[in-house]
Amino acid sequence: MELSIVLTDICFTLCRVIITTVIAWAGCLGIGLMMYKFRFVYRICLPVVNFLRQISPFVWLPFAIILFGLGELPIGVVLVTAMFFPGVVMMFEAISGFPKDVYEEAITSGAHSFQLFFRIELPMLWNQLVNIFRLLWSVGWSTVIAAEMLGVSKGLGFRLLDFRYLLEYKSMLLYIVIIGAIGILSDLVFKRFLILKY
Repeated sequence: MELSIVLTDICFTLCRVIITTVIAWAGCLGIGLMMYKFRFVYRICLPVVNFLRQISPFVWLPFAIILFGLGELPIGVVLVTAMFFPGVVMMFEAISGFPKDVYEEAITSGAHSFQLFFRIELPMLWNQLVNIFRLLWSVGWSTVIAAEMLGVSKGLGFRLLDFRYLLEYKSMLLYIVIIGAIGILSDLVFKRFLILKY
């Protein structure tokens, strides 16, 4: 197994998970905020989100193929879907835990909604928001291997499928170790460097 192939597969898989995790996290933040700010959004979204988050992300694989064919787009759709629905619930719970007294004091002091979010809510909730990103990342990382079997030519999941067809079990074992190691290292990075202490 050439090192360049291994590194290329790692880079492609990492890029897919990074991009989709950022998209899912940002979407969860937006919907979570709307559910917190507007009661009617909460009543409409919560039942739908609770229903869809109970469904395994692998269920969406055949639907993604039917709707989008093979390639990068169905992989992205499956990954974002896998992360989005549980992420909305986590995000709403995090935002709902914001201290009411701080919120009321800021409003009394004349802060408008824009200032409340970017100068008060976001800094105070930062640790929780980054922790949600970490959890979504782990969901994406565990899902991407299966999703990469949807017709791409590079990535850890694609290569595992290729090794299975070729009966190259030693190479399969190597890639399994790489997947586990990257998962552990990425989690340590989030805990050590990104989750700030206040």
